[in-house]
Amino acid sequence: MKNPAHNRSRLADYLALIPQDRTFLVTAKSQYTFGDVTALCQRFAAEHAYLANSNCAVTSDDRESLALFFPAIDSVCQTVFLQPNDIEGAESDFYTSAGIDYVIKLADCNFVSITAVAVNDKVSYAQQQAYLLATSGTTGTPKLANYTLDTLLATAKLDVNRGKDFNWGLAYDLNRFAGLQVYLQSAVSGATLVVPSDAMTIAELVQLFTKSAVNALSATPSFWRKLLMDPFHTDIPLQRITLGGEISNQSVLTALSRSFPQSAIIHIYASTEAGVGFVVKDQREGFPLTYLDDDQHIKCQLKVCQGVLWIKSTNGCTQLLKGKLEVDEQGFVNTGDMVNIDGDRVFFLGRESGSINVGGNKVMPEKVEAILEMHPSVLMATVFAKSNSVLGALVACEIILAPDAKHIPVKELKRELLSFCREKLETFEVPALVKVVDAIKVNSTGKKVRS
Repeated sequence: MKNPAHNRSRLADYLALIPQDRTFLVTAKSQYTFGDVTALCQRFAAEHAYLANSNCAVTSDDRESLALFFPAIDSVCQTVFLQPNDIEGAESDFYTSAGIDYVIKLADCNFVSITAVAVNDKVSYAQQQAYLLATSGTTGTPKLANYTLDTLLATAKLDVNRGKDFNWGLAYDLNRFAGLQVYLQSAVSGATLVVPSDAMTIAELVQLFTKSAVNALSATPSFWRKLLMDPFHTDIPLQRITLGGEISNQSVLTALSRSFPQSAIIHIYASTEAGVGFVVKDQREGFPLTYLDDDQHIKCQLKVCQGVLWIKSTNGCTQLLKGKLEVDEQGFVNTGDMVNIDGDRVFFLGRESGSINVGGNKVMPEKVEAILEMHPSVLMATVFAKSNSVLGALVACEIILAPDAKHIPVKELKRELLSFCREKLETFEVPALVKVVDAIKVNSTGKKVRS
């Protein structure tokens, strides 16, 4: 049975259509049925009727609390701003842009407080039921995007009967676009969502996902590389693997296909501003050149101008309340992602604003990382700029070694890596500094931090 309510205005409307005894949320400590969450929505609406038609920012100390209370808050408030934890100090600016009336604070699967916001000169905007999401700001100032529920659900599968067969794992924060997409897919299809604590180690997360029989998981390539390092990662009974948020290079796609040969592996192109763009199902990096020719397999239009990808999609945000987008006269949005056309394939190079200037030469960190991660001794790499008085910047990198490479003397290993890079990169792209580390930092969206 397909969920017939694609035009429902509230998330709670969809939850009410799911068999109420079906498990919706699973955490390390508890689990909740769809009936439990529906009842919570009803109690919240009765106890907090004064929030009706208000704009609310929601902060949470943990993923579990937001996953549990999000439908309840959405059932009453006019606008919900899923506030990330990394905008500390800039809250008032966001609240002004979003016209926020109240801040709802959650922790330990409970309400901590609901506080009225005194903001002068609130920005007014075309107001309807809306969801506000901040971009990660990885390569610039964070933006604030306005979405409707219909737009967020444009690519969701609504088959409730089929949904019962899926146990999704949540590897993103719920207050980011990718995390919200996974949450909504689970909610409207009647699937189970396994929500790990963001304080869990990879080993603990693998144990939880294995115990909970997670068979569908969406995450950044950086997350997948970390998961692949765990010796028990193949115990997770994955049937559907999705990569997004970063460039999915061939080495990680190949590694996943070896560990999970029976799984469907796709990588997805999406952004907070443009929404879900397209998916690639052939387990090859990049995407087919035919996608630039109004390919019927994708629900957006693409073009490349001066090496940069532009997209036109009906799944994008309704408007930006903070920040700006570059939009041409045809309605195409500049994604800021640099690409290269090679034969029948279009390959991503990296963010236009994230390049390293080495003596006037542009170096894309993602390109260098992809080469390093092709080497059998490297599990994961991050590339960043190091200041230099002569060239302006040098290319530096940190690498995590594969287990069978840890016995190799560091000097010998570095010589081998640099020789490997010189065969595949321009001279100015070869790392000048190589450091072996035990871990590589990622931000709240699961993307590598290049500093």
